[in-house]
Amino acid sequence: MLDFLQKQKPNTENFWALLIEPEWITSAVWQIKDGKVEVIAKSPPTRWEDNLLEAIDTSLSACSQFLPEESMDPSRTVFGLSNNWIEDGNIKPEKLEELKVICEKLSLVPSGFVVLSEAISHFLKSEDHGDTNALVLGLSDQNIEIAIFNLGTLSGVTNVLRSVSVEDDLMEGLTRLKDTVENFPSRIVLYNQKEQELEDVKEILNNSDWEKVGQSKFIHTPKIEVFDPEKKIIAVALAGGSELGAVGGVEDSQLPDETVVESLESEEVENIQEPNKLTAEELGFVKEEPDLPITQKIQLPDLKNKIKGLTTFSRPSIKMPKLNLNNKMLVVAGSGALTLVVASFLLWWFLPKAVVTIYVSPKQIEENIEIQSDSSIKTSENEISVSGEKTISTTGTKTVGEKSKGKVKVQNGTAFPINLAAGSTLLSSSDLKFVTLSSASISGALSPSNPGTGEIEVEAGSIGSEYNISKDEIFKVGNYPKAEVDAISLDGFGGGSSRQISAVSESDRKKILDELTEELLNDAKSQISQKLDSNQILIDSSVEIVSRDEQFSNKVGDEATSIKLSLKLDVKIISISKDELLAKSKEILNDKIPTNFVLKDDQIEYEIMAEDDLFNVRVTANLLPDIDEGEIAKKIAGKYPELAEDYFSSITGFTKAEFKIKPLFPGKLGTLPHIPKRMTVSFAVEE
Repeated sequence: MLDFLQKQKPNTENFWALLIEPEWITSAVWQIKDGKVEVIAKSPPTRWEDNLLEAIDTSLSACSQFLPEESMDPSRTVFGLSNNWIEDGNIKPEKLEELKVICEKLSLVPSGFVVLSEAISHFLKSEDHGDTNALVLGLSDQNIEIAIFNLGTLSGVTNVLRSVSVEDDLMEGLTRLKDTVENFPSRIVLYNQKEQELEDVKEILNNSDWEKVGQSKFIHTPKIEVFDPEKKIIAVALAGGSELGAVGGVEDSQLPDETVVESLESEEVENIQEPNKLTAEELGFVKEEPDLPITQKIQLPDLKNKIKGLTTFSRPSIKMPKLNLNNKMLVVAGSGALTLVVASFLLWWFLPKAVVTIYVSPKQIEENIEIQSDSSIKTSENEISVSGEKTISTTGTKTVGEKSKGKVKVQNGTAFPINLAAGSTLLSSSDLKFVTLSSASISGALSPSNPGTGEIEVEAGSIGSEYNISKDEIFKVGNYPKAEVDAISLDGFGGGSSRQISAVSESDRKKILDELTEELLNDAKSQISQKLDSNQILIDSSVEIVSRDEQFSNKVGDEATSIKLSLKLDVKIISISKDELLAKSKEILNDKIPTNFVLKDDQIEYEIMAEDDLFNVRVTANLLPDIDEGEIAKKIAGKYPELAEDYFSSITGFTKAEFKIKPLFPGKLGTLPHIPKRMTVSFAVEE
């Protein structure tokens, strides 16, 4: 019955690889084996939006399900991060604080971080056996990350807010990066978690006009490749292994069947990211001397030393109860079998811990509150100046060209001389308009068969090749009857031409102004939010542009394939005291709470509309059952999850329950923890 315990004799250290992308979390357990990185378990990607901690916990739990029985839980973690987490080569302060909380809550020991695009470049190098020259493009729902690698070295990186056109987004990013390299690499590698989207983007880029994209800095038409989403987490592990020891690549391993993996998660597999460069000491890797072949390493940036105190975190120790055994029992206990049985029982009883989430359909109540700017609830005005630049492709067209020119002979059949001013009109037989380039005086006719004549230069009234007429064309002159005065072309007219060019349209200027304004307003709100204390929340509807300074690179009608806008905004946003708004809301809502329900602070939402000096607040509250989570933990301790879920069915509004048990013992041993304090029970709203 306890054979699975006897197999836990690890002979090598396991590590976590944890990939955090804009919409997806993926984890894997890996080790260094025979000079190569071997991934021995991995999770399906978990979709996340707001609760990063919960998504990571779910991913790690799913990954743990596939660890071989003889494998121990990993002791150290390499984080794979997207470039928008990084600033000046380091993790952004607010993201670093978030990682600290995650490591603290989940008992993770950080060893370092890698940036996904660099991890992919390193992985490609291991497969191609040569340094990577490529544009590596990461596509998320909101952004495109573009990284340029020249002989395996990162030359430049930028993030572009996604629009409806991937080509336009790529051109904007390459415009920003055009000064980082002499020529763009003729290889583009696409990655995210959505294979169909990658194939669609690949097809779009294969049909692109590469003379236009990137200002023609491509020597050859680039080859577009799709990076297998399944390999992103492996790339992160390889980057970590290259720092821990000299590794020669990735060892093929038999991972769980994908259909089995997908059944454990509600979300489908979809994204992974890349490694960055710094030293092992900075990253927090312990210097070891593994007996491995020497290859080039990828160095990972510091994480362990920056998240102070996190390296002391470990999984909770287990206090073994004292056993009062008589002499006979001590004799028996001396045998290995009894010792193993006792140890196994204690592990099963005391080791597991669980997070139990009970989902309910809440009762919802709403109320409207009107707040004057001079009321007891404190509001503050926040002002900031933001500026930025943006470039987009033009959509307008314009016809340009040359006017046809030639010489005519004017014939005056009247008895009186006529004077033609410069700019006089001549009409051809097909009603094409020409004008004289100089004035002329034509004498009267000497006889009906001998009219007065004079030669004069003319040009077409408009551009176009249709004005290139042949010799002996008859023209009507001004308002004179054609029977009395006419003109005849002496030679064929030439030089007329026309063509369509790209030009700036009014809609182009409006589009770039609207888009850049929105981006700068979001930037203003983000910067102000970072400066406010946690008790202040911004009122989005109060955003006001106090002044703007805009400079367009081109006027409407100018010939151009792109237009650039430099914009500076002075922005004012009002913030309100969260605590005071919460207290006011609870004061109004408390009398409306039915029996056996409770109002929790985190279940109150606000929709605030600013109107001059008045704020209309729509307060929506989700009411949860008034049940002691500690009492629930006592009642379900030691039960199977299925029996616990049956017990939850008596709770008003219950819809489902989620159990995360670590470690999860097999078969009949797979119960909830027997110690109530080893369980965290919470209620959540069913979306």
